[in-house]
Amino acid sequence: MTQQLLFWTIDLLLPAALLAVGMFWRGAVPRCPSDHRGYRTPRSMQNSRAWRYAQRCFAELCVRFGGALALLVTADRGINLITRLMPAARLSHLNAVAALVLALSIVPLVELSLARRTDLVQSQSTHCEGSPAAEKRTKKRHGLGVAA
Repeated sequence: MTQQLLFWTIDLLLPAALLAVGMFWRGAVPRCPSDHRGYRTPRSMQNSRAWRYAQRCFAELCVRFGGALALLVTADRGINLITRLMPAARLSHLNAVAALVLALSIVPLVELSLARRTDLVQSQSTHCEGSPAAEKRTKKRHGLGVAA
């Protein structure tokens, strides 16, 4: 029973981390594209509208996938506790694979969502023109060089 509880706790670490990141990121999204924090890809950093959309989408997927994984782990651990169909370590490996697949699929899903929103990506206007990161990207985009 102690081993079951240990593996159950380990299996819930990644879902808990996804939930925590998603919940935190819902309230702590930087308003302007940042070179230091946030969901940063070339597509998400094109302008401030794409940036905000990508941050919200990332946070929402983290919360949804973290919740789904927590439910999956709880259900399969509960069923296995009753039926004893599979060793605890093997079930833990399967849960880890499922968690990694879902966690790694967040980036492609956000990018697909951004690609479908052509209204966000095509717009070059930004409300954060005065930010150092925006100025650096503008200089880089126009070939003016960037001072270190």
